[in-house]
Amino acid sequence: MIENCGLGAGNLVLSATLTASSSAGTLPVSNLGSAQGSASYAWRALVTNASVTLDLATPSAVRVVSIHRTNLTGRSTWTLALWTGNTLTWTQTAPTRCTNGQAVWILPKGLTASRIVLTLNDPDNPDGFLSVPLMYAGDLWQPVRNFSTSSTSSFTLGVDEATALSGAEFPQMRWIQRKLSIAHQSYGAAEVPTLLSLQRLAATGTNILFVPDPGSSTPETDSLFGRLSGGEIGNPFGAADRRSWTFTHTERL
Repeated sequence: MIENCGLGAGNLVLSATLTASSSAGTLPVSNLGSAQGSASYAWRALVTNASVTLDLATPSAVRVVSIHRTNLTGRSTWTLALWTGNTLTWTQTAPTRCTNGQAVWILPKGLTASRIVLTLNDPDNPDGFLSVPLMYAGDLWQPVRNFSTSSTSSFTLGVDEATALSGAEFPQMRWIQRKLSIAHQSYGAAEVPTLLSLQRLAATGTNILFVPDPGSSTPETDSLFGRLSGGEIGNPFGAADRRSWTFTHTERL
């Protein structure tokens, strides 16, 4: 069953006390608080089995945990444990199904935690270490109605191209960035304050997670974590309780 899209803006990683079982001296776990997705700003574990712990100031809703721009292979696994005080309330081990450096774990609704422990295991990783530049943990806000089928996806490309006198072309790919343009014409008026709050947060450069379908079996390929640029909120249907908002979402590199 298709679920309405979800937006994750309250990243608990940014406010939690972070500890890790292993860290490189110049690439500590505190780097997960950086908005940059480069490996040079990452948390790096010196082994291929390591954990990161988030201690939260107060129990908070947890619907999704995700990592991005990571070097995990598709054969890796992860174990997630949620604690409330000294009580383990939920835990599970699963394949990461990491795709293009991204793994996304959608949890059952209604879970809360004061401590989140994520353990990564990738014994066959050819690098011999684990690198996690970006992480999201927190809730998902889902609008009452879903986005429009007129929404589009594309890529932004960084390509240096030299052209010989003969006309021969020599492109060199530098980077590729996924991009979504999400059109929505069915927000309710009561949802507008949430949209405005999202735009204010996005304007600070904070990364936001977009999950097109939290019920999808492939959230690691569908989801996007990065900068959101919102357009104007409109009222295209007059007296009807419908508000429009189109935003552009670009993957953080």
